[in-house]
Amino acid sequence: MNNLKKLRKSRGIGQVEISNMLGITQPSYSRYEAGLRDIPNDILVKLTGILGASVDEILAVDPDAEPVGRPIVIQPELVPEDETMIPVVGSLRCGFNESGEPCVFKDRKPVPVSWVRRWGSNIVFVEAVGDSMVPTIRPGDLCVCIPDAAWESGNVVVVDINDSDTIKRIRRLKSGGIELIPDNEAYDCMHLTPDDCERFHVRVLGRIVKVVGPDL
Repeated sequence: MNNLKKLRKSRGIGQVEISNMLGITQPSYSRYEAGLRDIPNDILVKLTGILGASVDEILAVDPDAEPVGRPIVIQPELVPEDETMIPVVGSLRCGFNESGEPCVFKDRKPVPVSWVRRWGSNIVFVEAVGDSMVPTIRPGDLCVCIPDAAWESGNVVVVDINDSDTIKRIRRLKSGGIELIPDNEAYDCMHLTPDDCERFHVRVLGRIVKVVGPDL
């Protein structure tokens, strides 16, 4: 996490205002501030003039900032070891039956037993649809998901919005709301207030902890 947010706020400049000064969109700027994208050199030069700060000051780690992790490791090849089968689902909205199995699943795929030891026996594969998380997650990728509502800022999660599943990076806002962040810069971030979350029935269905290719 860089020091950009603290410097901007100390100068009394809003994100939209500084984005206009830089000639970029607000979602693009917010990714630099959140540490989700490296700041290009030409943008850094402009920022030094706008903020009256050196490059070193801008890139310095802010000790008060909330870390935004990137927990996903893309590793298509599995180390040979004992395997077990886990379900492949297209949606988590259908829920689970009394035995803990998804009510509706498409297939089963083998995974190393160590994955179950690490993340629990209830993990499932969620098949990715759409390109909003490219390059982290591509259409057709299989995402190892822990189906529960627990999450931390920076996690990639499966979110139910108005009875529709989507995969996004999530961050908690100081206002009490949440921000849903696509890794694909062609898509905008979603800023949801607590009222928005209630109105659109927003709920986290699970955390993505690993991504593998579709040909596992």
